[in-house]
Amino acid sequence: MSKIIIITNDLELGGIQKSLIDFLKYLTGSDQYEIDLVLWQKDGDLKEQLPLAVNVIQNEYIATWKKIAEANSSAAKLKLFGAYLKFSLYAKIVKKPWLYYPKVKKQYDIAIAYSQNGYPRFYTVDNVSATKKFLWYHHGSYDSTKREFELDQKYFEKYDKIITVSESNKKMLTEHFPQFENHFFVVPNLIASPEILLNSGQKVMDFKIEDGIFNFVTVSRFSKEKGIDLAIAVAKKLKKYGLKFRWYFIGQGETFDEITSEILKNQLENNCILLGSKKNPYPYMKGANLYIQTSYIESQSLTVYEALVLKKMIVATNLPALREALQDGELGILCEPNADDFVEKIIRILSDKNAQHLLEKAIEDHTVSNEKGYEAINELL
Repeated sequence: MSKIIIITNDLELGGIQKSLIDFLKYLTGSDQYEIDLVLWQKDGDLKEQLPLAVNVIQNEYIATWKKIAEANSSAAKLKLFGAYLKFSLYAKIVKKPWLYYPKVKKQYDIAIAYSQNGYPRFYTVDNVSATKKFLWYHHGSYDSTKREFELDQKYFEKYDKIITVSESNKKMLTEHFPQFENHFFVVPNLIASPEILLNSGQKVMDFKIEDGIFNFVTVSRFSKEKGIDLAIAVAKKLKKYGLKFRWYFIGQGETFDEITSEILKNQLENNCILLGSKKNPYPYMKGANLYIQTSYIESQSLTVYEALVLKKMIVATNLPALREALQDGELGILCEPNADDFVEKIIRILSDKNAQHLLEKAIEDHTVSNEKGYEAINELL
């Protein structure tokens, strides 16, 4: 039985985390692997979905000054402060904060850093002993400080393979790191179609279906690269045009408050409904007339593939990863990243019954398959 260790940050609701759960379910579906999972954050909405066969190893972020001050005894405060000082030494002097954490004593056949964010990509190299090491890269762009770029150049070389989740993602990384072209290997994220279809049947009370009112749905993290600001600009123009619609947004993130303010400022609160995070977004997606993705950056949009599983008409930004998912517009409508193009194409598809019929037939005839993902994982491992 092969011993595998996987290192990631957390199991909050998000694309990386959801893809990890499906990856682990596939691995534990056979008796070939013994799996340890290293996490830096204790809780998370998806933790309950972890397969029972996965053994969790818990690291913890260093206590903040606030937590140190709130400690219930002098001894506890002293212990936390000592750890804080030691961590600061690794962070500021050594400039490798992940070295504060103890090395993993067990020997593994395979070590996987499942996120390009934070410590996992460095910790896996320096603190884990394994015959082979792989890094999963999920982001649709590469943007880093000079220090991070220098570290990535050094650490990427130490991985046997760097896994990208789409061909377009591989091409993007190759442009930044041409010397590692032979290191890059595509493993598409797995899509749990049976679970999506099953969960889409759940009844929800905060979603209205009314004659004469179109329902749009977007499931996304609220961050700059996901383009929720563009969605609000589109909604503003659609309202001015006179279209009757409700646009449901599912997700949380750093721009949530900013988007809330923008909705109120433009008096869109009856059109743009922010539902926050949902463990099960699929009933909302199933009830949508259109699934809309206004991202500026994507690596491999899980939600677009999930919308295809649910046979939804999709309107999305014309990005390489989304062109790949929607087969150059055969399975959805691609728009330039500006409000006018989105508005024009949304109105056109909603008013053209013949175009709707052709698109719906193409989607109906298409099957979202994991075969390429399974073959890639099997070849890799």
